[in-house]
Amino acid sequence: MPKTPLQTPLHQLYDEDFVRWVEATVACLKTRDIDQLDWEGLIEEIEDLGKSARRELESRISVLLVHLLKRCYVNSPDDYRGWQLTIVEQRNALKRLLKQSPSLKTYFQNVLDEVYQDALTEASTAYPLGEFPAEYSFSRELAALLADEFWD
Repeated sequence: MPKTPLQTPLHQLYDEDFVRWVEATVACLKTRDIDQLDWEGLIEEIEDLGKSARRELESRISVLLVHLLKRCYVNSPDDYRGWQLTIVEQRNALKRLLKQSPSLKTYFQNVLDEVYQDALTEASTAYPLGEFPAEYSFSRELAALLADEFWD
């Protein structure tokens, strides 16, 4: 079957209309038309997929840690339920993300201390009178972080 040239080259579509670029790229991939592919754009987008997953992991860990810090170190019983619901929500989302991309478990260990410092800053800003630990105080085991209650 002869290949039909694209009306607009894919590299041009990438900047002009991203959705059309995606559709045309998928069409080229399905027909194995590698000659018309925008290789640079395709490489960039695939790299961004991995970065996006890592950003999501960092974001969810941060939200989880902020709420664990508040639940464990802020004496505000009226807020406990809401914080615990957020903890459950983030844990469930993290479990799904790690099931889809198990290699992120290694990345988790690499960013835990940095993400904790950001979470600590956020919790300390929200509760300036709170006494939060300067160093990471929860389990470093991923399974424990995703399941254990660290409060009394």
